[in-house]
Amino acid sequence: MSEAVPRMHGLALSAGRAERADPLVPLRAVRRHWRLACSVAIGLPLLTGLALSRVAPVYTATGTLLYAPVDFNPKLLRGVLETSQVTDSLMASQSEVVRSLPAIDQMVGLVDFRGDPVFDPQAGRAPLWRRWFGRLFGLPAWHPKPLTRRDLIERVRASLRVSVPDGSQLLDVSFDSRSPALSAAAANAAMRVYLARQRDANLAVLDHAQAWLTRRAAATARSVEVLDVEIARARARAGTEHGSGAAPLTDQEAGQLTDSLAVAETDLATARAAMQRGKGGMPAAAAQAAIAANVAPMRARAAELASQLASLSGTEGPNYPAVRAARDALAALRGQIAAATARQMTASRLAVRADEARVATLESALAALRHRTATESIRAAPLASLEEQRSAERSLLRAQTEQIGTLESQSVLTRPDARVISPATPPGSPSAPHSVLIVAGAVLLGLCLGGVAALAADALDATFRTGGDVRADLGLPCVALIPELTRRTRRGLSVADYARLHPFSPFSEQMRALRTSLWLDPTGPRSLAITAARPGEGKTTLAVSLAVSLAAGGMRILVIDCDIRQPSFDAVFDLGGMPGLTDHLSARVELDGAIHPMTELGLDVMPAGSVATDALSLFMSQRLPLLMTALGQRYDLVILDLPPVFALAEAQVLARVADATLLCVRWSDTPRRVVAAAIGLLDQAGIRLAGTVLTRVDGARHAKAGFDDSELYHPRYGGYFRS
Repeated sequence: MSEAVPRMHGLALSAGRAERADPLVPLRAVRRHWRLACSVAIGLPLLTGLALSRVAPVYTATGTLLYAPVDFNPKLLRGVLETSQVTDSLMASQSEVVRSLPAIDQMVGLVDFRGDPVFDPQAGRAPLWRRWFGRLFGLPAWHPKPLTRRDLIERVRASLRVSVPDGSQLLDVSFDSRSPALSAAAANAAMRVYLARQRDANLAVLDHAQAWLTRRAAATARSVEVLDVEIARARARAGTEHGSGAAPLTDQEAGQLTDSLAVAETDLATARAAMQRGKGGMPAAAAQAAIAANVAPMRARAAELASQLASLSGTEGPNYPAVRAARDALAALRGQIAAATARQMTASRLAVRADEARVATLESALAALRHRTATESIRAAPLASLEEQRSAERSLLRAQTEQIGTLESQSVLTRPDARVISPATPPGSPSAPHSVLIVAGAVLLGLCLGGVAALAADALDATFRTGGDVRADLGLPCVALIPELTRRTRRGLSVADYARLHPFSPFSEQMRALRTSLWLDPTGPRSLAITAARPGEGKTTLAVSLAVSLAAGGMRILVIDCDIRQPSFDAVFDLGGMPGLTDHLSARVELDGAIHPMTELGLDVMPAGSVATDALSLFMSQRLPLLMTALGQRYDLVILDLPPVFALAEAQVLARVADATLLCVRWSDTPRRVVAAAIGLLDQAGIRLAGTVLTRVDGARHAKAGFDDSELYHPRYGGYFRS
């Protein structure tokens, strides 16, 4: 069996690694602690619902304001009022204006907050603890102090919320209260106070502007009066008079002279052009004279005579009479044409001289007029400046008078910078708490916390719940998982009778598994000590049941009760105080007198015997080894039911005389540190541990745990067992 320990330890480590790699391990952990998970998953929503039932509902009424500043005429009120562009920062500032302390103070004066415990403590009930203990201890009646106005304003301000939707000029005014009517009244009152304060502010600005404009208009009127006096004095000094709306005389004369000069210059240019030479070097005047009305016929006649002369010269001689007559007539006609042309040129020269004289005269007159106009302008310059200044002042006075009239009309018709577009109405359902969402969240959180609690409980469980845990932590084989025999399971039978009468039960099957492990042990122990770390581990049940199971197989079995201080065999086998182990070791009875056969069970029993004052000395004497040697020759196996390791030192002494020792570990109960400490004590005493046994296993729970050895109690194997 010692060679099997390392092998089984390696298998345990492999099984542990496989279990850690299994993705269903967390689910199995939750399944193992399903009661805890369900209690958390159900308890949290229940507690949440209970808490919500104690919370008073809060109603929120919301009204909406549209912030639209008064659009003053910037041209009319330039310098008097400043208009700001509506921005996010401006809207945020307006929300703070609604929640300002002066505004809340006015709002408190408009709304009756009595009846709401938040704002009127005297209307609320006493705390729960005071109602419970007040009557018990006779405490005086509960009379809370009323809130001061400052505290009331702070509480109202905390319940008033103003929000600005993104990208809008809207102000959503909300108020939280336990009363729907109060929440609507408070929200509407806050909006009314805000509008009233806005209107008062606008009226104050208009009054200030009107007063300022009135002072400016009076100053402008006085300035106009002073300018009128200065203009009169300037006219008197200049000696000039101007008709209303008429231009000065010098300006008219200058215009006429300019027009005449332009006409004269045009005529002069025309005459000079006529004097210039035309084509072929002929003066333009001569060319014009050639085509004059009195010269044209003569030139036509001259052309005819020239043609006749040319014709006659071709046939006749130069002295031919007809030729001479034609030549003389042509010469006379050409003389007439030259005389007429000379007269025309002379007339053109005279016209040019006349035009030059007229242009010179007009230029001289225009220069004189300009000189006179400049002189008069220099004298009238101060007067013109004064008149322009007076005109500007009169225009300013007229505009200021219009501004004053406009402000008077606006002061009558002025409105606040905002208006109500949606008044607050009493809400039909509470806005808080959101019971459905909170309970749904509590259910979800409860499920999560239930799973976490189950995982935490599984991780913090420091007990042994499977043979793999024993093998992995202690390095010892777990040879059997013994189910717990409850009174309901035994149905009034003793442990020994149950093991005998139910040989095919799961309990008996585990006894046979333990018997098989003993049979496979190559050392073949003739004595087996059974102990535990602490009381209540089921070691006596194991010792008796194992003895019954081995005896049923035909083996000679002796089971000895070695727990001197708390013997149990008297009750199990109904021995009634018969002599036993201590009596034989103290030489009061012989060996046969200390051994009592159980005929029905097929085994022998040695009870603890009389309580010895110094049992440890008896166990440390030479009589105990001699006894074990004698018993080893008489029986196939001697089973020693030892006391717990931590209870008595006798356990270590008695375990030394046995060939092997089994350590009982109570399933899901004994802490691992206690078991490890017990093994340390046994190792220190040089005791050989053949393995461990998990006792008092809850088969139903273990079958659902999902461990590797949970198959032992799975319902699918029910056909192999029967009670």
